[in-house]
Amino acid sequence: MESRKYMILSAALFAFLLVLLIIVAFTLTSVRSNELSENDYDSLDLATIAPGEYYGEESAGLIKVKVKVILRDYEIKAIEIISHRQGRGKAAETITEEMVRENSLSVDAVSGATHSSEVIKAAVFNALSE
Repeated sequence: MESRKYMILSAALFAFLLVLLIIVAFTLTSVRSNELSENDYDSLDLATIAPGEYYGEESAGLIKVKVKVILRDYEIKAIEIISHRQGRGKAAETITEEMVRENSLSVDAVSGATHSSEVIKAAVFNALSE
């Protein structure tokens, strides 16, 4: 009987710690994503960046992105997502098409994938800022 109580208590403690870990991870992701959304993307002057391929990455808690950006004639010609570790943010990858079309990083986040959108924009910004 004592063994059964110990097992139930252990399982409850494990479940509590797992839930706590998940809450902390999502909170950290949200906080970092909010910080990234405050980047001044308009300050990036594409006319001052040499043509070529640029690589950048960014992370926010559970989300991590690596990108390759191709710049020609002072325009963003292509953005390739090399890797995107995310939860439900796969839809955010369409933001790269908007950035290429607008030739700007100052585009709206993809609805329902805001955190991943912000991390992708920040990774592109990092690539072009180095």
